[in-house]
Amino acid sequence: MTTAQSNTTIQTEFEKLKEVVAAHFQIEDALIEHGVPTFYLKQPQETKQPFLQLLKMLEPMGLMAILRKIDGKIVLKILQKPLSKPSNVLVNWLLLFATIGTTFATGYILSVNLANIGGTINPIIGGIMFTAAIVGVLGTHEMGHKLTANKEGIEATPPYFIPGPPPTFGGIGTFGAIIIQRSLPSNKDALFDVGASGPIVGFIAATIVTAIGLTMSVPAQPVEGAVELPVPLMMIFIGRLLGSFRLIPQPSSGQTLYLHPVGFAGWVCMVVTMLNLLPAAMLDGGHIARATVGDKVRAILTATSIVLLVLSNFWLMALFVLFMSMQRHPGPLDDVSKLSTKRKLLAIVLIAIFVLTFPMF
Repeated sequence: MTTAQSNTTIQTEFEKLKEVVAAHFQIEDALIEHGVPTFYLKQPQETKQPFLQLLKMLEPMGLMAILRKIDGKIVLKILQKPLSKPSNVLVNWLLLFATIGTTFATGYILSVNLANIGGTINPIIGGIMFTAAIVGVLGTHEMGHKLTANKEGIEATPPYFIPGPPPTFGGIGTFGAIIIQRSLPSNKDALFDVGASGPIVGFIAATIVTAIGLTMSVPAQPVEGAVELPVPLMMIFIGRLLGSFRLIPQPSSGQTLYLHPVGFAGWVCMVVTMLNLLPAAMLDGGHIARATVGDKVRAILTATSIVLLVLSNFWLMALFVLFMSMQRHPGPLDDVSKLSTKRKLLAIVLIAIFVLTFPMF
């Protein structure tokens, strides 16, 4: 094919795309910039729903669109949709089984320690219960993300559970779980929903597990070397509520309450929920902040979160967030349309969940 024929073909394809875009938007200017079909849109005009409709029309063509505000102008670009390889679910299963093993070891050790101070607990049963509790809550959290991603048409992997060292080596049996998004959310609403879904369902699951674990906790005399955990407000509220119905064993004078492994799993999941809701980097709270207040404010909140983590002695998490903050948040495909009002109100609820799950030192 000659250069002239090639240019004619490109121009023909561009004109077709221009017709598709013009069916949804009022175009001020259209051109090919650096080989990318680019459209400058007239202002003001509605963008949220037209953009979603445009994405549907481009899908069969193997194309996608991005919408940005640049130098006060609304710019729409049409790009080839990147191909993504299917994930190897064998890896997900292997990591899950490894995490079951490390969390069982953690629950077993915690149960032995509890039995040594007067608790009547079979270490094997305790290990199974701890594993079911912590893997169940972490799995619920990640499936909240996964199901929302599926609903929003976002390509995402199944959950990857991350095994960790048991208490003998200073760990709790797991480093949590993640899913990997392989495509961008369509707009700020979708970005917010994906970020918020995991912490909300995870918080509910962690509340249930904590309540169950507190009812099985053991009052005993203080043991030298025992670690006193900072208690989240939600855990205090649950304890007082259950205590008012005498559903929690009451320590006698001089005794303290030692958490059952299930109660410890609830505490861990409360703290994990809090950490995920930090408005920083690529954490769930970072996605929520990106959708709610934009990238510049989110960068400030990221720095604030790192300082908060350092002051709260979460040094490793502070370093992790600092490392993640070096990667720029890509935002949604449509970064122009506003977040819906109901999601702005839901952001207040998420702030409340963050406060309730923050451990009080």
